[in-house]
Amino acid sequence: MPMDRSEYLNTLIAVLNASPYYRHIGMKVLRCCDGTSVLELDAKECTQNLYGTLHGGVLASLIDSACGVALGTLLHDGEIAVTVDLRINYISPARVGVLVAEGKVIHRGKHTGVAEACIQTKEGGVLVAKGMTTHFLQKAF
Repeated sequence: MPMDRSEYLNTLIAVLNASPYYRHIGMKVLRCCDGTSVLELDAKECTQNLYGTLHGGVLASLIDSACGVALGTLLHDGEIAVTVDLRINYISPARVGVLVAEGKVIHRGKHTGVAEACIQTKEGGVLVAKGMTTHFLQKAF
């Protein structure tokens, strides 16, 4: 018996939040539905670069995940999305603390999906980065 949409989204959130990489960098999905997502990252000192700001790769992971999770809410049964392009504009330096990323699908086609995301500080709402991804949609292996 197939899952209803609400059950699918709750399962998606639980699986992602239990993933080793999400736990390792302090990232979690707060909510997702209808082509949107909200993720949070509790940036710790271990994610800083040599200059004391958050490493750009961590921000890239957050952008990629916010976009991918948003697109994941629009996938069909047995379909997966694989990132083929990731673009980021780093706006302001981020430091240790909580960041919030909001993702939104801007195109869901037959073979590709395009999404965008922005990252802000939870406290103060300072824009840290904006990004966009393109995903290839395919049947799961």
